[in-house]
Amino acid sequence: MTMTKTDDERLPPVASMDALVRAIHAASGRDGEWPLVLERLGDRLGARIVTLGHHEFASGSDSSVVVSSGGADFAQDMTAYAARNPWFLSSGDYVAGRVLTGDELIGNGELRRTDFYRGFLRPRGLLHLLCGVVAQRPHGAHLLSAYRAEDEPPFDADAKAELARLLDHVTLALENAWRWREADDLAHALLALTDQDAHAAILVTADGEPVHRNPAAERLLEQRIGLRLEGSRLVAASPADRRLLADTIARVAQMDPAQAPAAPGVLTLACTPPMPPVVAVVRAAGPVYARQTGVRRGLAMVAVRGGHAAHDPATCAFARQYELTAAQAKVSALVFAGQPLSTIAHSLSLSENTVRSHLRQIFQKTDTHGQMELVHLHARVCPTLP
Repeated sequence: MTMTKTDDERLPPVASMDALVRAIHAASGRDGEWPLVLERLGDRLGARIVTLGHHEFASGSDSSVVVSSGGADFAQDMTAYAARNPWFLSSGDYVAGRVLTGDELIGNGELRRTDFYRGFLRPRGLLHLLCGVVAQRPHGAHLLSAYRAEDEPPFDADAKAELARLLDHVTLALENAWRWREADDLAHALLALTDQDAHAAILVTADGEPVHRNPAAERLLEQRIGLRLEGSRLVAASPADRRLLADTIARVAQMDPAQAPAAPGVLTLACTPPMPPVVAVVRAAGPVYARQTGVRRGLAMVAVRGGHAAHDPATCAFARQYELTAAQAKVSALVFAGQPLSTIAHSLSLSENTVRSHLRQIFQKTDTHGQMELVHLHARVCPTLP
């Protein structure tokens, strides 16, 4: 980021070092405040321009983390001259935490003979550099740089000591901001994947409060297919299923999958007839920090698979596990899809009595005693149904 100022645009200097330190740490959570921090830092160091940017030594490229109003031209031209900047001849000089001046890297007489000075520094009346290495990277470094005019004295030991006292605070503030931004971007990227899923997915707290839901879940909740929102809580659409869903979410959300893999909770949720029931698979998402309460809380992902979902009996793990015949596997898959016996008989070109006979044999092999119990068991064996 870059901050430049003219004599009539200077902000009042910071009253104390403590005030500047507080401003630096406050900016860690608000990028928009960094230009003001750099402005005040420039006042304290007696600098005309202060920048916060990144230099890539391998390519010679230079970029600003943020460009403030009034500093766009400086940052843009610095980027154009970065590969010819003699202050960056050696990456070994830029060790994290180090504070150095430009004349420690190259003498002013030699600097004046470079294209960088003639094309970039001199037109702006600049010559002197004070630089603090905020962070070192494998191929580059993040730098806090202050510039003085050619007709001003170079930065002295007092200015170096002043920047050294502030550099640790700048580094800590930026590292915190980068970590939070990285975590936030990663969370958004992962949640965006669920948005592309054709099936409903809802991330909830242990008490059923939705944290995120994908578009498919929005549609499901609007139509109250197996689930609905009651105030700010996710509940089963059928009153008979509510306690079971709430207890399952509360139990699964307390599990930490990083410590031990946990079996998902699988529920069959009734829908308004003639719509078939849906299967909800509740998986532990692990504990996350809640800034409102200052403690970690468990989350669970509720994934909903509707009866309309296609399910190939030829590749069904449930059919293999219970050694169902091909005909029995087809009947089981259609029962799982919520089809009534008459529809199953019609689609398989069988009589209803034959379908009932297959179903009795399936009940016997799976030790189940009804279609809903069979659907529930099927979902447990095939929790990743499409």
